[in-house]
Amino acid sequence: MEKDFLKTYSINISDNKTSDLIIKALNSPTRRKILMLLEDGPISIWNIALKLDVPLSTISEHVALLIKSGLVSVVRKESGSKIVSRQYERVMLSMISSGSSRPRFKVHNVSIPIGSYSSFRIHHYCGMLSEEGYIGKRDDADSFYSLQRFDAQLIWFDSGYLEYTVPVFDIDLSAVTSLALSMELCSEFPGYNNSWKSDIYFEINEKEVCVYTSPGDFGDRNGVYTPSWWAAGTQYGMMVNLTVCENGTFLDGKKASDVCISDVIGAGSVVRIRIGVHENARHPGGINLFGEKFGDHPQHIMLSFSY
Repeated sequence: MEKDFLKTYSINISDNKTSDLIIKALNSPTRRKILMLLEDGPISIWNIALKLDVPLSTISEHVALLIKSGLVSVVRKESGSKIVSRQYERVMLSMISSGSSRPRFKVHNVSIPIGSYSSFRIHHYCGMLSEEGYIGKRDDADSFYSLQRFDAQLIWFDSGYLEYTVPVFDIDLSAVTSLALSMELCSEFPGYNNSWKSDIYFEINEKEVCVYTSPGDFGDRNGVYTPSWWAAGTQYGMMVNLTVCENGTFLDGKKASDVCISDVIGAGSVVRIRIGVHENARHPGGINLFGEKFGDHPQHIMLSFSY
């Protein structure tokens, strides 16, 4: 059996904001104990407080900081309990600046604004938000042609897809050994529903590489970066990490398919990525896609090439 990939949070020491958040999050015995407790799976805040023999209010403060750092996420169940999940198994801090002439490995990163799609196919139930308000009309697919779409920070639709065409001129794609995608997303339900599942698929260069089953549409608390004026409905999502390498496709550290890097990357200078929901999916529960100023994680879609 192939060894599962560890979900890795890769940061560079030159990224002061992210480095400071991670260092602050880990600079506490209690927060480190919380992360270790989560090794066996999600656990409620109440149980964390019980196991560590620490007041619930104190644990809540520690968990809030861990959420801000991106190391954990929290989902409120219908019973009212808050369930904490660890997002990564490893943190990798690079101390080689991007301008170093002696890199130990080569990685090319591309940030893809969620509104920079090159084509789409969606149905009636849909919408887009910028940091300040609606883009176009709600539930009007023609609004997705708007030039204001490049300001989008939250996009949702029930079925269909968004396609992103990414030009890559700085590296030789034929030399790429692995490709990684990360993004914050969740299901789509009118208002929100933490238990509303959705099968969200990913294609790379017209090849479907895997399907992610989102556990719900989350709105039980405010997203860390969600503007305060957006008081109702979807607030945050889950970070999804996808890696396509020589051994197959891995989703959040677990092997999801046998599609390997040679199946999706070859000659050429563009990469096409589709993110969507099939109408005939087992769980056709729609999608919410978050930009850097909505949700719990300050990023758009991140695409990385290792070579």
